[in-house]
Amino acid sequence: MSEPLVLNGVTVVDTRDGSLTPGMSIAIEGGKIARIAAPAGDGGVDARGTFAVPGYNDFHCHPLNAADPEGSLALMLANGITGFRQMNGTPELLEARRLGKLMPGADAPELLEMAGEILTGANASSVDAVVAEIAKQQSQGADFIKVIDVRPEVFFAGLAESTRRNLRYIGHLPPTVNVAEAATAGMRSIEHLGPKDAVLLGCSTEEAAFREAIAANPPAGPRISGPIPAGVMMRAIASPLMATPPSEFERYQRVIDTFSDAKCRALAAHFTACGTWHVPTLTRIRTMSLVDDDGYRNDPKLRFVPVSMRQMWEELALEFPQRIAPAARETLARLFAQLCKLVRPFKSAGVSMLAGSDSGGTAAWCIPGFGLHQEFDLLAEAGLTPLEILQMTTRNGAEFLGRTASMGSVEAGKDANLVLLSANPIASAANLHEIAGVVRGGTYYDAAALAALKTKTEHRVAAAGFASKAVGPPCC
Repeated sequence: MSEPLVLNGVTVVDTRDGSLTPGMSIAIEGGKIARIAAPAGDGGVDARGTFAVPGYNDFHCHPLNAADPEGSLALMLANGITGFRQMNGTPELLEARRLGKLMPGADAPELLEMAGEILTGANASSVDAVVAEIAKQQSQGADFIKVIDVRPEVFFAGLAESTRRNLRYIGHLPPTVNVAEAATAGMRSIEHLGPKDAVLLGCSTEEAAFREAIAANPPAGPRISGPIPAGVMMRAIASPLMATPPSEFERYQRVIDTFSDAKCRALAAHFTACGTWHVPTLTRIRTMSLVDDDGYRNDPKLRFVPVSMRQMWEELALEFPQRIAPAARETLARLFAQLCKLVRPFKSAGVSMLAGSDSGGTAAWCIPGFGLHQEFDLLAEAGLTPLEILQMTTRNGAEFLGRTASMGSVEAGKDANLVLLSANPIASAANLHEIAGVVRGGTYYDAAALAALKTKTEHRVAAAGFASKAVGPPCC
């Protein structure tokens, strides 16, 4: 149990409307916000000049699958992340959580929820298999079901079974699955805006023709249909576009060329009506599309990444221009730009969205903690306001989880998970980076303590190197 804590002179940011209440005192007891009032006297932490917001949440990440989970979680906390959604679990991870032995260190965000093993052709090859797999995962304690690559009949059978069992069905849309039909059937959240063109297909004036062609000739790209060597799996997930056949790049280009604003608005309205959430992870889409970007390869933050992972990412960067033709690379750049253009109309239509980074596993150039801040910048470039971005990483997550009574705003009675910013986050999304302090479960980390978490992780990586052994499937 944390010691009582008082933050004096802080400006409280209301995540509902962005209004500011300056000069307040936040009293924290037993890991909860006990009261917020005008300062009664001296003492406590001098928080004058700071802005208090709820702790950030990363709703698409994989730190528990990392080669160094403790370091990944510490980096997240040092970057203001006080809660996360683990996007793929294993029976071992779920059992460790049940026994209270999961989290590897004290300096870590809260695990908000965790999936079981991801549904693929390996564990969900048929309707009967997916029904049995979902039953097994629920018995193991999975909070939701994540799907990435299964046949359409298996996809919808899994969705129906998850709904019957009151489990959220979340993940990727294979191009063979109609996005509007998935929303109608109750898919709770779509990750990565598809990925690829899975959502954009629903915005094309030639959607019917595309879908007919895909049904007649399903994509011949790599599909997970059985055991795959760990090293091969890690590389495939780190840079999944490397094995894309030329015909698929050609389809991406035609889908982009036939994009319709009217169809996009109609699809967005459909998502809103169906209650289908989106986690864009623009930062992950960009790293997939621009694997050889020198900005990634020379990023000084790579010092926090285990050497074996850095080496693999660098190898993929060198291979990328050799395996992806110049025209295909241009198509990928256009695809990323077009996906970014979905964000503003989706938000304007009322589509609910969450912030996520896809960091913590093997995803190339996605660094725990820092990745979410890159997402903030990309969301701003996509046209979202600072308040909307703040809501995506705070209040929206509370609504998604049904936990508005305990998180999502700075109010008495809520969990004491806070970020103190040295600049107004409503004035600019860039100010979400200006972290002066973090409160996690009532424990206060000042700027020096946060810097020490980063330094400790850097030293761990430098001293140990950390082999690329991860727990379970790396990420996706």
